[in-house]
Amino acid sequence: MGVPGIGLPPLPIVGTSYLTILSGIYNTQFSASDFGPVLGVFNGMNPMLVVTDPDMLKEIFVKQFQNFVNRQSEVQDINIMPQSRQLFQLRDEDWKNVRTQLTPAFSGSKLKQMIAALNSCADQLVENLNSFATTKESFDVKEVTGAFSMDVTARTIFGAEVNSQQDPQNPVIAHARRTFNFNFKSPVIWFYVIFPRIAKPIFETINYHPFTPRDVTDFFDGVMEQLLAMRKTDGSKGHVDLLQIMIDAHKDSDDGSTDGPKAIGKKQPLTRDDVVGNGIGFFSGAFETLSITMSFVLYQLALNQEIQDKARQEVNEVVGSEGEVGYEAVQNMSYVEMCVMETLRLYPLASHIQRVAKEDARLMWINVPKGMNVIVPALAIHYDPKRWNEPRKFIPER
Repeated sequence: MGVPGIGLPPLPIVGTSYLTILSGIYNTQFSASDFGPVLGVFNGMNPMLVVTDPDMLKEIFVKQFQNFVNRQSEVQDINIMPQSRQLFQLRDEDWKNVRTQLTPAFSGSKLKQMIAALNSCADQLVENLNSFATTKESFDVKEVTGAFSMDVTARTIFGAEVNSQQDPQNPVIAHARRTFNFNFKSPVIWFYVIFPRIAKPIFETINYHPFTPRDVTDFFDGVMEQLLAMRKTDGSKGHVDLLQIMIDAHKDSDDGSTDGPKAIGKKQPLTRDDVVGNGIGFFSGAFETLSITMSFVLYQLALNQEIQDKARQEVNEVVGSEGEVGYEAVQNMSYVEMCVMETLRLYPLASHIQRVAKEDARLMWINVPKGMNVIVPALAIHYDPKRWNEPRKFIPER
């Protein structure tokens, strides 16, 4: 393909994956841009492109997006219900249909209706932080933000109150944490990564997913069934959460099957597997991402007193003029938003983004064959000194 490699030869069977196994996925992704804007690696015996070139990224995510809509090849998809119906695992028309159905949950009007629930959770967070400040007791910020994140996620996605901030031992929060608690050096995970064609049928036969413990999935499956039963009994009753939007788009079938012909371009009703799978996916995903981001924001504000003072001043000014922390008030906190965005640059929620070519494609000077995986290493881009002045420094005004 005419692209450089990483300077080390691929090994038989494992390709260049051994570098990730030895040094860790974050170290590998972080150093990707050192080898140029485009390089080739081998995941097992499968060649992959690693892209940091901005013009080529625009081709992938904008100009030729329809050819790179899928996140992974079919051979990598483990078909276990209801996980396989989660949005990030869907492909082509299935992905487009479910995404279209879920988009209204994130409209401005829906977010405005959720502000009261968010403020209630935030009030409890402030009370807990004030308690720590009064006693001068040290605390694990990840535990505190995790409990807050759980309460917010449960309220906005399910319309449920789990009171994790008052009950840190709540089993819901324990199971949610385990959703992302997997070891990238696990032999089982690397067996799947390097030999997907062999691993896929084995895992599907024994109903096993290498990234999500079965008991965790069963727990949240049970929670979803209880919530659906409650909604069926009491009706929508003015719920504005994601669950209600999915229920409204749901069409009951005898077995919840996702099989059968689908009209291309026509909006299809969500199946029960769609509702349960995406309920679990959004719940576990939103919990972890919000918790991690908040933890790092607080960490950086603690390290940078001047930035903290400036952010605090903006909050006081906006809330003072608005009278409360409402949707419009949040929109007017531009410096606070800068702090959050800079935190996400330093600590991206995903080390990389993956796409697969649906058909043969031409990315500038490179021919990309159908089925080839393209990796975009977020860490390498976010820390590239050619893009950012002092990339390791927290500078919200960038």
